[in-house]
Amino acid sequence: MTRARPRHVFLSCGEASGDRYGARIVASLRRRDPGLRFSALGGPALRAAGVEIVCDSAAVAVMGVGEVARALPALWSARRTVERHLAREGVDLFLPIDFPGFNGQLAGAAHRAGVPVFWLVAPQLWAWGGWRAASLRRRIDLLGTILPFEPDYFRARGFEVAALGHPLMDDYAGRFPFEASTVAREERLGQREGPLTIGLLPGSRRQELEALLPILKVTSQTIIGHLGGRDVRFVLSVAPGVDREWLGERFRFGAELSDEPLPSLLPRLDLALVCSGTASLEAALAGVPHEIVYRTGALTAFAARRLLKVRHIGLANLIMDRRIVREHVQDEASPLPLARDLLTWLARPADRETFQSDVRRLRKTCGAPGAWDRAALAAMGLLESRGRSAPEHR
Repeated sequence: MTRARPRHVFLSCGEASGDRYGARIVASLRRRDPGLRFSALGGPALRAAGVEIVCDSAAVAVMGVGEVARALPALWSARRTVERHLAREGVDLFLPIDFPGFNGQLAGAAHRAGVPVFWLVAPQLWAWGGWRAASLRRRIDLLGTILPFEPDYFRARGFEVAALGHPLMDDYAGRFPFEASTVAREERLGQREGPLTIGLLPGSRRQELEALLPILKVTSQTIIGHLGGRDVRFVLSVAPGVDREWLGERFRFGAELSDEPLPSLLPRLDLALVCSGTASLEAALAGVPHEIVYRTGALTAFAARRLLKVRHIGLANLIMDRRIVREHVQDEASPLPLARDLLTWLARPADRETFQSDVRRLRKTCGAPGAWDRAALAAMGLLESRGRSAPEHR
């Protein structure tokens, strides 16, 4: 007697935010079909979710021209491993999450093998690389968008789109203490005395950390100098997948190292310095006044200046299509301007009021919670339409 084998979903996540998102959609899919098999290129969140890790995402978590060139052997090895897995393990659905350079190649391999591709977190073609739209469209069956302006952009270019809403609203709506933490923070910021807690959120990629940690250290020292004897406490966020000991060795300043998830850390912060990326949107959704700071290698920056077609790099600024948070990029990411601009939040209550008003509009624009439930529903539709069930051995 034979029975149908479990349907098999493969996820590919190249960085910490994708790994976290992957664990969320796995949980949502399991609620709909507990018998599903999951395997992945992923990290600690997917591993903790009980997913079979075929290749660790740490091997491919690089960005920038120079960084990618140095990591090519590891990238090629990971790609070969995943492609063999896709060919041999009876994968029924491929879910790449963001990370377009690497996942674009894998999506092509899956498509050629007849495996449906549901791309989650659409690549930012609207920022750069719009010429890649036709090639990507041929490789995927369904594109999941999370930013409010993306459905119209991608549908106009022929994509089948599932508009998911932003997944961070699962963390920053509902039970998140936005109003209570905003009131408490404003009381602390309005005092001339009393302790301040400043968050340092430098990201998760090794090359970002190496570029930003020295800047954040000197900026922190400058802030203390400007505030005289005031009690200032710094909290350095340790992103998932970052080696805590490695981070501490490179940031010898007396800051508290915290691996708290950002939704629980951010409500206790008064101000923050945040690397551009998902964390910058989280800081905005949590209502924390902050400065965006970003620096990368010279070659990568040179290429970006010629390719980028957007006015902002911060996600909150992109979504609102105007600057609600200051951005300090490359040479502008230097300690004295960073310290000065961060401390202006203390001196200008009207700016804080404007920021909180903008944040409330941002929270509404990002949509309702439930992005991964909506994604799981669309994924199950693709699995059902595939209708393939290979028999298992006795």
